[in-house]
Amino acid sequence: MNLIKKWNEYMGPKDERLEKESNRYMRISYYILLVGTVLCAYYAIMLEQVSNTTDTPIFTAVGQSVVPVQAGLIVVILLSCFIPLAMEIRAGILSEHSRYASVDHIPWDLVSLLALFCGLGLGVLTTLMRVLAEVQIVGVGNVTWLGDIAMGVVYFGMAFVLAFILTAATFRDAIKRRQQLDSELEY
Repeated sequence: MNLIKKWNEYMGPKDERLEKESNRYMRISYYILLVGTVLCAYYAIMLEQVSNTTDTPIFTAVGQSVVPVQAGLIVVILLSCFIPLAMEIRAGILSEHSRYASVDHIPWDLVSLLALFCGLGLGVLTTLMRVLAEVQIVGVGNVTWLGDIAMGVVYFGMAFVLAFILTAATFRDAIKRRQQLDSELEY
């Protein structure tokens, strides 16, 4: 709780108008995720039913022409993340917190902090998931610990760089859009 309290102090109070607008975009994200996930789950059920009724296993040469459910889920997740983000940038919204709602320059401290958290999250998650997968497949005695940690470090680096670039680009685009909207209001 103390960490959340410090984060809220750092970010400053929320602007109610921006929070309302941001919540609207998050609802859109939720609906995209909900409907897309339900459709993917239903597609998986239908694949399983057809596979069972025709005695044709999916994991054979015949199944190679089947669109995997994971591909649909990946598309749904990406759409539910990027559509609201694009809508917020188009509206010139950077954050609902007043400290960053109307910045004129990219806040490099926040960009660095977010990139670090993204990198750490993906690096640790990758390491843990690889270890878990190896334990299930080859057993605890055959886990390649250093290889899994190295993979986590590589993913940390990639996530840090990508999150840094994408967060900075997001701030830049939202600032430019907000300035464009402000200039249109002045005329």
